[in-house]
Amino acid sequence: MKQIKKFTSLANLKNRLAAFTLIELLVVISIIAVLAALALPAITGALVKGQITQNTSNLRQLYIITQSASLDNQTAGTTNAGFPGDVGGIANWSNGIISNSYISSAQFSNLFFIQGKYTNTAYLVSANAGNSADVFLSSPNVSGSSGTPTYASNPPFFYKGGSVVTVGGSAISFAGTNINTNTVNFGTN
Repeated sequence: MKQIKKFTSLANLKNRLAAFTLIELLVVISIIAVLAALALPAITGALVKGQITQNTSNLRQLYIITQSASLDNQTAGTTNAGFPGDVGGIANWSNGIISNSYISSAQFSNLFFIQGKYTNTAYLVSANAGNSADVFLSSPNVSGSSGTPTYASNPPFFYKGGSVVTVGGSAISFAGTNINTNTVNFGTN
């Protein structure tokens, strides 16, 4: 008759069966690291797209405020608030919509600054200047001339995308450098 070797204690049996080897732990940790490395670009890309969408919304809100101020002033016969080209530049534009209580100074700063960078205002135009596709505001990394957009490798979005609002009110978000040049016009107004 064969004798079955008895373990000294039940606790010793549990310890031997429940333990992982060092190799098993290293394999699991390396698999988790590989999965995290694969997921990280997708997560950061989604984060940037969310920021671009928020920026587009902010620029669109500034457009709506500007449009309201412009229409109110046309009705009243005054010219102290409206599109920057109509009121004499960026300083008069911002002062007009703030002083006429269309927006508070803090709210304007929240909408106008994108992660600490100024909104691109080089193309602020008159509402009556021409094409409704003329750019009104754009994210800081987007500019252009003679109808052609250019993308700068600078914050907040670098080459990952940007946003543009036109004089006609179209708010456009784009990923990468794939902006349709037929929908916006970076003129020299």
